[in-house]
Amino acid sequence: MTPDQLHALLNKYGIKPRREQGQNFLLDDQVIEDTINAAQLTKDDTVLEIGPGLGVLTQQLAQQAGRVVAVEQDRDMIPALKKILKIFGNVELHNADIRTFHLAEAHLRTRQYKMVANLPYNITSWVMRYFLEHEPKPSQMVVMVQKEVAERMIAEPGKMSVLANAVQLYATAEIIRIVPPTSFYPAPKVESAVISIRIRPQALSPEPEALMRLVKICFASKRKQLHNNLQAGLHISAVQAKALIASIGLREDIRPQDLSIQDWEALRCIS
Repeated sequence: MTPDQLHALLNKYGIKPRREQGQNFLLDDQVIEDTINAAQLTKDDTVLEIGPGLGVLTQQLAQQAGRVVAVEQDRDMIPALKKILKIFGNVELHNADIRTFHLAEAHLRTRQYKMVANLPYNITSWVMRYFLEHEPKPSQMVVMVQKEVAERMIAEPGKMSVLANAVQLYATAEIIRIVPPTSFYPAPKVESAVISIRIRPQALSPEPEALMRLVKICFASKRKQLHNNLQAGLHISAVQAKALIASIGLREDIRPQDLSIQDWEALRCIS
């Protein structure tokens, strides 16, 4: 879509981008093609799209997938979407906030759907956390997020975070491409990235919720050494905290960002 075509649509339907809702309309057709290709869609696939905007990505999804469930929060966008998408009989449009939308309403079943979306940046963290930790989970998510957030998802020990641990516990992630601000209207102030997240058949821990509770405790003060956070979070002595760390072969002065998922699992098993 060209800038002129986008502006014509916005004017036709009286729509103004809402920055508070993270509305940045994608203009780059190549980014859309790369996103679709990464999702490897077939007519057997059901796709959940969050924040379809003016349906630029939605139309391509409808041509590749068997069914598209599009959830748009902005009610002012719905009349335009209905007209733009009316030729596609396999698109179901819901005017709802994904944070309160019941997936059962769309009959989305566990591991039998994919998420493909240009996510509103203000709900990215919520979307990642919810769809990784709750059923029904998608089999794959191909989403646009801020570049910095994408890089945090694929971080290695030394740069780990709560988000990195959550993603890597439940999934494998790969950045597909970087997207410059000029690919959007209005142009955001940051670079973006398309990232593919494939949900693991099983999490890397038999008790993933317990592992993530431990991670969050230990990242409460991420600049502190791990033993300090363990001591405060588990209400144990400094000696006990240091002994736990030593027992899994880690150095005493290690910090939370230095641990891998495997380290956290070892620590969970003995704490």
